[in-house]
Amino acid sequence: MKRMMFALFFTVLFMIAAACGNVNQESEYGMHNDDGGTRFIDNRNPHMDNDPNNVTSGENMNQNPNLPNLTNSEGTTSTTIGVFEDKAREVVNEYSHFKADEVWINGEQMWVTAHTKNEMTAEQTDKEEAKLKKKLERALPRYNVNVKITER
Repeated sequence: MKRMMFALFFTVLFMIAAACGNVNQESEYGMHNDDGGTRFIDNRNPHMDNDPNNVTSGENMNQNPNLPNLTNSEGTTSTTIGVFEDKAREVVNEYSHFKADEVWINGEQMWVTAHTKNEMTAEQTDKEEAKLKKKLERALPRYNVNVKITER
């Protein structure tokens, strides 16, 4: 019985000490609260909250630099890539006897598929692909061009 009273006394004493331990409310939740949740570190400069590149500020959450800009304004990624694809199609259609089909751009690589109605041997196809590749690289020097000619 004596041991149980001793254990009960220390349990009650521990509960009272734990309940009274957080008298200063600013230690965890006072000044550290903001609109986005609780911040536990308060050693930041005040101008950091006004930083436009701060991803935690609400109005800038959709600005991921890894995603292309899909708006149709002049000079954006989607319209610029479309211009280069159109230029490649124009080179194939105007300066060769092939018809352009698919044009893909992936980083520095451009993949161009052209069609012909003539039957060609593998050797002729390789020569024509090399000629067309040279023309495309002259017209679009920023890309490493890969050409594929297929028969239809």
